[in-house]
Amino acid sequence: MKMKLQQVSLQQYKDNQNDTEVLMSALSVMQDKNIHLENSLSAETCIKLDLFCALGEAKRQVEVTQSLLIQKEKEIEELKSKVAEVMAVMPPTLTYAVVSLESDMVSSSMLYSPKFMSEDKGTTSLLDPNASIYTPNIGSSEM
Repeated sequence: MKMKLQQVSLQQYKDNQNDTEVLMSALSVMQDKNIHLENSLSAETCIKLDLFCALGEAKRQVEVTQSLLIQKEKEIEELKSKVAEVMAVMPPTLTYAVVSLESDMVSSSMLYSPKFMSEDKGTTSLLDPNASIYTPNIGSSEM
């Protein structure tokens, strides 16, 4: 009987040993998978951080570009206003400066020259020098 108990005990020990080896093998596989997942997650996190940095930089560039565009639009409106003011008070026989939007160079040309007007006897100007857009508003409404 003692032999039988010892045999049963050894069999249980052998079974426990096999179970332990199986569990250790499964644990090793799980640890390898865990390490692989951690590395993949770390790489993905780095990529996401890089993408968010690039997105932030792109947003900053868009904001800078938009502010420059708004500033340039304001400058254009100011220049248009100044040109309208100059045209409103300018006598028809004087020269005026044309500012090229393509470059910052200024060139002069004749608005009306007596020679040009004498050659063009049959045509009349479509511009009304008394139009309100060209006439400055100075204190009184009568001129």
